[in-house]
Amino acid sequence: MNIKIASPANARLKIARSLHSRSGILKHRLFLMEGPRFVFDYMNREKPEWVFISEEASPHSRAVAEKALESNTEVLELPGKLFAGISDTEVSQGITAVCPLPEVNIDRIPRSGVFLLLDGISDPGNMGTIIRSAAAFGCSSIVAGKGSCCPFAPKVTRASAGMISVVPIEFDSDLVSFMKNNAEVIEFLGANASGEDIGNVRPLGSCTGLVIGSEAHGISVEVAEHVNRMVSIPMVQGVDSLNAAVSASIFLYHFTEAAADGKKVLSDKKQR
Repeated sequence: MNIKIASPANARLKIARSLHSRSGILKHRLFLMEGPRFVFDYMNREKPEWVFISEEASPHSRAVAEKALESNTEVLELPGKLFAGISDTEVSQGITAVCPLPEVNIDRIPRSGVFLLLDGISDPGNMGTIIRSAAAFGCSSIVAGKGSCCPFAPKVTRASAGMISVVPIEFDSDLVSFMKNNAEVIEFLGANASGEDIGNVRPLGSCTGLVIGSEAHGISVEVAEHVNRMVSIPMVQGVDSLNAAVSASIFLYHFTEAAADGKKVLSDKKQR
């Protein structure tokens, strides 16, 4: 049975409204996931703290809310006007989950595969698309540096198609410190138009750190000093750049495939 809320002063409603900001997300260690498909997919992996449903919710959203109730997740029903105060979409389907912020200890993640380092990715749409691609291509972890937008902001979780909880993400990180501390076990490759053609690049070790710079300025000088090699995507004459999310997706596909090939070669050698 849904719990009905009519007051805008409700404590949980206040918390939900604060989760549109980085400070609110960090204070409460919670984030929002909106939309029936994304909430449903999330519930197949994790358990939300609670779910909000609008009185004007779509049938699909109501079916997802029933699923939440079956898994003993509390469902709070709101008038449409109150729900609009927590929604981040112009045309909402009337369901939002409040989810626990994942606790990530980057030091405990095995140094293998591809670590994605984001240096100043400020656009939420790009951040979400990059996270979605990282999940699709089996990225080991994402390390978002200071100056990047919050990966758990509502616009990002929506752009990620709900994949935000699939890949371990550490954010507000000091990328230079991370690179210094892992220089012996991770080869850092930086995305740069003047770099080596990725078709000619294969990882030297079992762990690759792929560095993607900001949309406007690329990789910062401080971070670039700790990059082992710069790499680029070949393009036809007259085109010299790609959207940051598109570039990251292509690089991720290439280097996760290369990492998988490397593991296969090592496995074949051991079997011999």
